[in-house]
Amino acid sequence: MTGSSSDPIENDDSIEIHVLTLRELAERCGVELTFVEQLVDHGIIESHADDAEQFPGEVTLRVHRCLRLQRDLGVNFEGAAVILQLLERIESLEHELLGLRRR
Repeated sequence: MTGSSSDPIENDDSIEIHVLTLRELAERCGVELTFVEQLVDHGIIESHADDAEQFPGEVTLRVHRCLRLQRDLGVNFEGAAVILQLLERIESLEHELLGLRRR
């Protein structure tokens, strides 16, 4: 694999996943490379298990959310990590509730 964001890979379920390098992720999100490195250091975003320099494209949402939390609310990295986990849990529960209501 060449590591370009335009190069999709397939996971075990044959679903295409776009991967980004650390630099591509920073560029796509409009942040400094050091900001993305700090997100990795604080466990806010994680790379692919097989390659520490490759990130799934969907982590851009977490980067954007963290940036807004820091910029708009002054939340530090540790606080942002907790808030992001809670937001994702809420979204998961809302999705589950919607599925139950459709039954």
